[in-house]
Amino acid sequence: MRGFQLVARINDEQLFRKAIHELGTLLFKVDSENHVDEVAYFSGSRVIHFVGKLSEEMAKIVRAEGFQVDELELDEFAGCLKIVQKGKEVSV
Repeated sequence: MRGFQLVARINDEQLFRKAIHELGTLLFKVDSENHVDEVAYFSGSRVIHFVGKLSEEMAKIVRAEGFQVDELELDEFAGCLKIVQKGKEVSV
């Protein structure tokens, strides 16, 4: 028997805050004005995808605890959270 998992696509900051804990990883994207506009929380039993406006307090937590990525895509059907972090190019 397969265990339960939580997969959520939400826009309620309070629900997002309650659903995450320190055992998982926060990944986030920023918009053209450098505001956090999309966050994913990933742990062994939870994937929570938040899209919307965060309060300044929550955005600071996400930036301090999370990792910025360039692409973030949740595929509930395949059970996959895809991220791409391009990083800075270095010339030699």
